[in-house]
Amino acid sequence: MAPAPAKPVPLGVQPGKALASASPVWIPANRRPAAHAAQPVFVVSVPAGSLARNWLASMHTLALARAPGAALRSPSAFPVLRTLSALAAASLLACQAQAQVQQAQQAQRAQASQLDTVVVTASRSEQPLRTVTADMTVIDAETIARSGATGVADLLVQVPGVQINRNGGPGQVTSVYLRGTSNQHTAVFIDGVRYSSQELQGGAVWSTLPLAQIERIEVLRGPAAAIYGSDAMGGVIQIFTKRADGQTRAYAEAGIGNQGTSKLATGFQGGANGFTYGLNLADERSDGFDVYPGNTFSPNPDKDGYSNTSLGLNAGYKTGIHQIDASLLHSRLRTHYDQSPPPFDDYDVVKNTTGSLRWQAGWNAIYKSVVQISHTDSQSDRHTQSPESAKGRSTNYLLQNLFTLGQHRFNIDLERREDKLDTQYAWTQNTDSRRVQNSLSAGWRLTEGRHQFDANVRHDQVRDQQNKTTGGLGYGLQIDERWRWVASAGTAFRTPTLYERFTGQAAADLKPESSTNVETGLHYAAGANRLSAVVYRNKFKNLITYDWNSALPCNCYRNWQSVEITGLTLAGSTRLGSANLGASLDFMNPENLETGKLLPYRSKRMLKLNADTQAAGWTLGGEAQLYSGRYADEANTFKLGGYGVVNLYAQRQLTRQWTLLARVNNIADRDYAPTRGYANAGRTVFVSVRWTPLP
Repeated sequence: MAPAPAKPVPLGVQPGKALASASPVWIPANRRPAAHAAQPVFVVSVPAGSLARNWLASMHTLALARAPGAALRSPSAFPVLRTLSALAAASLLACQAQAQVQQAQQAQRAQASQLDTVVVTASRSEQPLRTVTADMTVIDAETIARSGATGVADLLVQVPGVQINRNGGPGQVTSVYLRGTSNQHTAVFIDGVRYSSQELQGGAVWSTLPLAQIERIEVLRGPAAAIYGSDAMGGVIQIFTKRADGQTRAYAEAGIGNQGTSKLATGFQGGANGFTYGLNLADERSDGFDVYPGNTFSPNPDKDGYSNTSLGLNAGYKTGIHQIDASLLHSRLRTHYDQSPPPFDDYDVVKNTTGSLRWQAGWNAIYKSVVQISHTDSQSDRHTQSPESAKGRSTNYLLQNLFTLGQHRFNIDLERREDKLDTQYAWTQNTDSRRVQNSLSAGWRLTEGRHQFDANVRHDQVRDQQNKTTGGLGYGLQIDERWRWVASAGTAFRTPTLYERFTGQAAADLKPESSTNVETGLHYAAGANRLSAVVYRNKFKNLITYDWNSALPCNCYRNWQSVEITGLTLAGSTRLGSANLGASLDFMNPENLETGKLLPYRSKRMLKLNADTQAAGWTLGGEAQLYSGRYADEANTFKLGGYGVVNLYAQRQLTRQWTLLARVNNIADRDYAPTRGYANAGRTVFVSVRWTPLP
C-alpha cells in the first residue's frame, strides 16, 4: 500500500522521513514567501505530525508575537531563539527516534520470547511452548512485578479459563476453578514439589502462597494425570520461585496501600566457580476489612486482616555433566476471620514449608537422568471458641529417565508419594493416617516436520485403595507458518484425601474420582498477533460430595455426582503502535448430570481484557474482568449477579536503580459478593518503589 501523502506543515517546517540537519538554515528575505518575508524560516526535515514539528511551530508563533513593526533584518535578530530551537528540535527528534527504536525492539523481544519460550509443565521436562499440544499460559516476572500487593489467585484470575471464589480478600480461604473444575481438581507444584492439602477435600491452600517469592507461573489447562497422577483433572499450575542464575544482583522493595496494606521484600543472589546461591525475604500484610458482613449467626463487624512472612533459599552446583539444586520455601500466614461472636477474634496460623533436593546428569547425547527428593510440611492452628489443629506431611521421591533418539523424546519415570495427616478436631473423629502411592509412567514426544505427537501413560498403585491407570494423547499440525491445529484426549483421577477417607465420614465403598477429556484448538501466530480458539468437553464420574442429610454414624462423603463441563476459550493478543492488547472470552456450561443444575460459583461467560503502553517514560496499563451471574448453591436457588472489575497501573523507571509502581484495583469500587454473604475489598490503592543496585 502506498504511503499516505504528507500533510502540509505551516510556518516553514517541511515534513520528511528523517531529520536531515539539526542546524537552522537562513533563507534570504528576497527568497521567502511574501506572507513571511520578514520572518526567519528554519527548514528542518521532520516526520509529519511529530512532536518536534509542533514544538517548532509553537516557537515560531512566539517569534511572530513580537511587538508590531519590529522588523527582522538578519539572522542575528534571534540568535538565542535559533540556537534553542535547533537544540530542542534535535533533542525532541532524538528522543522520539529512540522511543520508536525501543518500542520496535520491545516488540521484537516479545515476539522472540513467545517463539522461544520454554516450558516444563506440559511434559515434566523442557520443551518449546510452540510444540505443546495442550492449552497453556505463562505468567512472567514482569507481569508478577506489576501485580502489586495481591494474592497469587488474584494474578491467576487474569488467565483464560480461571475463576476464583474467596471468603473475602487476600489471606482468606480461596478456591481456584480451572475450566470450571473444583479447587481440588488442579494439581499445583512449587519448583516441582507437589503443593496440596490432605484436609477436607484437598487442593492447594492459595492464601498461604507468598506472591513476593514467585518469579514465574505456568498454567496448563486440561487433564495431565498421565504425567502427574492424582488431582490433575482440570489442569496443572506450576509455580517457580525466584532462583539464582549465577549473576550477582540484589533488590529491595517497599510498598504501602489503603486498608493498612504494606509490603517489604529483599533478596540477593550470586555465584562463582559453578556455585549459585540466593536468598529472598518478604513480609506482606494488611489490616483488611470486615469480610463477612452477611454473618447472621454471630455478627462480628471487625476488620479481618492478615500477615504473611516468607523466606526463600536456593543453591546449586554444576560441574561437568552433573548439576545439583536445592530449594526451600517457608511461609507463615496469620489471617483473621469471623466465626465466633464478639469479642472473640477468630484467627488461623498456617505454616507451610516446601523443600527439594534435585540431581540431574546428562550422561551423553541420548540419556539424561533426574533424581529428586521433595518434602512438604503444613500446620494449621485455628484459634476459635473451639480450637482445632491439623498437621500434614508429604514426601515425594522421583526418578526420571529421559532419552533422546533423533527427533524422538522418551521418558520412563518412577515416583513414590507418602502422605500423612494428624488432626485434632472438636467435631469429627481425629485421625493419624498415612498413605503411600507408587507409580510408573512413560511418555513419548515427536516433532517431525509439521507434525507433533505426544503420548503418555501412567499406573498409580494406592495402598488400601483402588489403583488407577490413566493415559493421554496429543497431536499438533503446523498447517502453515501462521496456523496450527491441535487435538488431545486424556483420562484423569483424584484419590480421596486422608480427611475424606479416615475421619469416620467416608462411605465404605468410597472410590477415586475419574474423568475423560477431549479437546481441539486452532492457533494463529504472525508477528505480534496471536489468536486461539479451544473447545473442550470434560466428563466426571464418581465425584465425592458431602451428604448433609446423613444420620449418625455420619457417612458423609459419597461418590454421588456425575458432571460434564463443556466450553470454548477464545484468546488473542496484538500490538498496535506502542500498545500491547490482549483479550480472552470463555463460554462454559458446567452441569451436574444428576440434577441438570449448574455447578455453584461458576460463571457461564467470562471476558478478560488487558492493555499496556509506553508514554513519556511510563508503562501504563489496565485489566478488566467481566463475569456473568453465578449460583451460590447446588440447587441453583440463590443467584449472585454478574459483575465487572477494572484495574489500572503505572510503572516508571526513575533511574537505572529505582522503579516506581502505582496500582489501583477495582477502580470503580464495585460492590460484589465473591461468595454469598462475604464482601470484597472494594477499591484498593498500592504504591511501591523497588531498588535494584547495579552489579
